[in-house]
Amino acid sequence: MVSLTFVAHTAIGANPVAADAAKPVSLDKGVHLLLDNHLIASSAGVERKVISPQRFLAEPIVTGALEHQNWQPFFTVVHDPANPSGKPFRMWYNVDAVDDPADGNYFGVTGHLESPDGVRWPGPCDRLNSLTVDGRVRFGASVIDDGSRARTPAERFKMLYFDAGTFAGPRVAFSPDGRQWTLHNGGKPVLPGNNGDDIWTAGFDPLRQRYFLIGKIYAPFTWTNAEGKQITATIRRYFTCFSADFKTWSEPKMVYSPDEKDSGITQWYGSAGLLVRGKLMVSFLRVLRDDMSPEGVPAEAVEANTRGKAGLGASGFGAAGGSGMGYTTLTWTRDGETWQRDRHTDKFFEPDPRVGSWDHAMSWVGSSVEVGDDVFLYYAGYRWGHKYHHSVDRQLGVVKVKRDRFVARQAGAQPGIIKTPTVVVDGDALKLNVDSPNGEVRVQITNAAGEALPGFGFQDCRPIKTDSLGADVTWAKPLATLHGQAVRLEVSITNARVFAFEVH
Repeated sequence: MVSLTFVAHTAIGANPVAADAAKPVSLDKGVHLLLDNHLIASSAGVERKVISPQRFLAEPIVTGALEHQNWQPFFTVVHDPANPSGKPFRMWYNVDAVDDPADGNYFGVTGHLESPDGVRWPGPCDRLNSLTVDGRVRFGASVIDDGSRARTPAERFKMLYFDAGTFAGPRVAFSPDGRQWTLHNGGKPVLPGNNGDDIWTAGFDPLRQRYFLIGKIYAPFTWTNAEGKQITATIRRYFTCFSADFKTWSEPKMVYSPDEKDSGITQWYGSAGLLVRGKLMVSFLRVLRDDMSPEGVPAEAVEANTRGKAGLGASGFGAAGGSGMGYTTLTWTRDGETWQRDRHTDKFFEPDPRVGSWDHAMSWVGSSVEVGDDVFLYYAGYRWGHKYHHSVDRQLGVVKVKRDRFVARQAGAQPGIIKTPTVVVDGDALKLNVDSPNGEVRVQITNAAGEALPGFGFQDCRPIKTDSLGADVTWAKPLATLHGQAVRLEVSITNARVFAFEVH
């Protein structure tokens, strides 16, 4: 067991330094998102635009009703084509311990649901009684399906969750099928924790072949916010740990703390929904603003967040008029340890602005699943605030975004240019994830000095005028003739958006 002694505090920003132009970047086979500035040495006339996912359903997919019994926003959805039931979408989440649809019950266990298409979740939920109860409260169900890479079939599914009972802290469990679970070390916490340190998320890093977790610390912290005000408050911050076996974890390292770029009282409820794209790991950071309220909020929702009821741990920030709001921003890492995040001006997914809608106060992404050309993002929504009607209004929904289209580099009628640092292209073909049916995109390849190579100028590139997740880039000469050469790519964008390169 390790102690919670933090070994580093990493400053997180939205604009990491571009790659060193003196050392060519290896443009390996696979996808290269233009989410950060790693592949952008310079640009002119081009805007970075965060693309919000699309709401395509009017109602939530999992509710507090008897068939679902949901009462928390922390869950996991996976796609399991081999599921014997024939329903390949599976969800683990927090449910009421008893069949009681009334608001106010504060006692939860872990539930399991299945779906044929990821949209319809008919229920009834299955309470996983093999995860024995240790106390009154359970938070989270962060599940990893190791599939064929599992060292033993009995540990194919791995779960990280928090129980507050004899011991307060994060627990680990293993299962061969996702239904029958065995608690590791008798259910004792794998890291020390207190009752407030309750929301944890786990993931697997295939690039470094290790597991990691994002763990919560709920404690006093002092910082100066974007308004120049020094604040000391008990808030939620997050750290990361690593493991080779999901049982023994490294010393914690802080990654998410508020600073002078964060407005008001910014907190988090961890990040979740990990996607690995090339050498980039992308996740979704759940931002909490307990000092804010949605339009039309009832006074009792603010009151619930000021003093709280039934031991809900209200922050007291409601005294400034806040019922509590939450939204999602993008977060990512290139080394598996140092996480970058979009700042408060770059919200990825916001609550529904329509007054009274089920997700009018909160929109927290909790899980991601690739479905064809789309990524389904499963999220939690609250109607009026953080601590109001907690057993009935914490519901789950789904939105979607086209694959790899989280951030665009876009330009209008006046052409814009993106230039990469020097790169070595490890492939014979280049594709673009691009949206340009009403404009065009061209790519030019130059030497390190910026001089167009014969046969690879803008005039030699067939213009891309399409909406495609993988549009071919072709020149007068084949890309394979440049193997081993240090070059630059220049992308000309007119009335179009470019999201990613893909090397084949």
